[in-house]
Amino acid sequence: MTEHGPGGFTEWVVPAVAGREAAVTRLMALDGRGELGSAHVRLTAAALDVSERTVWNWLSVARREGRLAARTPERAVVSADFRERLAVWGGNVAAVHRELLAEAVKAGVADSVPSLRTLQRAVRLDLSAGERAGLKGGEAARRRYDVYGKRPRTHRNACWEGDHKRIPVRVDLEGSAVCPWVTWFIDVATKVIVGVAVTPHQPARDAVLAALRTGISRRDPYGPFGGLPGVVRVDRGKEFLCKTVERALGAFAVPVDDLPAYKP
Repeated sequence: MTEHGPGGFTEWVVPAVAGREAAVTRLMALDGRGELGSAHVRLTAAALDVSERTVWNWLSVARREGRLAARTPERAVVSADFRERLAVWGGNVAAVHRELLAEAVKAGVADSVPSLRTLQRAVRLDLSAGERAGLKGGEAARRRYDVYGKRPRTHRNACWEGDHKRIPVRVDLEGSAVCPWVTWFIDVATKVIVGVAVTPHQPARDAVLAALRTGISRRDPYGPFGGLPGVVRVDRGKEFLCKTVERALGAFAVPVDDLPAYKP
């Protein structure tokens, strides 16, 4: 317990819910030896800030059912199917409830669907605030609840960043199934993809040069975003650091910033 001023001890560290099991175990042991008395019950009630009648009820339940702690009520949980429905309905629990209820009524088991309040409570308990925000507002909304490094604010085309990504989708290329690769450059200030190239093979300097061309050139069919960046930042990719790419960017006086290894 903790002491608040001259008034003495007023707040107990162990609440009744947490202390019930230990207290009842002790009282039942005393009862088994024939030593349990009203003083023990009175002391326990005062310590746990409950009434003496409550402690006697706890003992009655322990004698009758053998249960020392409070019964944990069953509650609805967010299943994989419910989560998928939430994603479809943009996090709208009421819409998911209406859908489930309509399906249950059609199947003749309307009573099997929990109430709307029960489902809302399950979503509140099982999904984090970031997950709930993401279902409603997308990835950008979810990220507001994440811990991640933010880049300093800059102006458009102050810096581009380049990278590759293998797309996990197989496409038919002249009778062969391949997974294409995407090479892109993104404007750090606006998060706009200014240049992109898709290749059926692991990217090389040709993909980097093609993506740069689509980013720098703003004539049709490219643009309207793009132009000349102040600097191009890459994550030590050898395709981005080759002499050909360095010369192409050097012709526009655009330096290439090679980030340190194993640093975000």
